[in-house]
Amino acid sequence: MTDLLTVAERSDFRLTGRTDEVETLSAAFAARWPEAVRSFEYGCSAEGRPMRAMIVSRCRSLDAGELKARGVPVLMLQAGIHPGESDGKDAGFMVLRDLLSATPASALLNDIAVLFVPAFNVDGHERVGRWNRPNQVGPEEMGWRATAQNLNLNRDYMKAESPEMQAMLRLLNEWDPLACADLHVTDG
Repeated sequence: MTDLLTVAERSDFRLTGRTDEVETLSAAFAARWPEAVRSFEYGCSAEGRPMRAMIVSRCRSLDAGELKARGVPVLMLQAGIHPGESDGKDAGFMVLRDLLSATPASALLNDIAVLFVPAFNVDGHERVGRWNRPNQVGPEEMGWRATAQNLNLNRDYMKAESPEMQAMLRLLNEWDPLACADLHVTDG
């Protein structure tokens, strides 16, 4: 399953992937497990980049309305609100891969659906530089905290000024998760 390894894993956790990795891994997951993974765009960033999410479940449906009608709880995992804090994106892909490929199959995904947003701030994710967070230990290069509009998405939930946050709020309303986990980290 080397096609499902993250850039972080392939580089001994010195690097993190960019938005193209999110696109590639999301498509690879959906191709490998079409009955359990659907990858989709839920919005567009200020610079026009697609915003991607994955729904992962073995509940025989990958549709928000059907899952809700059947009472299947949705757990949302949001990563990459600050692209310099990339651990959540990398760990999210790794955990989902391990759950999906477990032998015997993990029973966890029979009872819940996981909505995974690997890179919320896609524009900041692409503003990569070695000195974006000079006091942070790794990765070697990382994205920028703010969006292309210089907004900190972590502070935009109430005002929803950014197209990214507006898309996120629509996603939350559509999927109505029972619980949300922000995979925020500090110091790489």
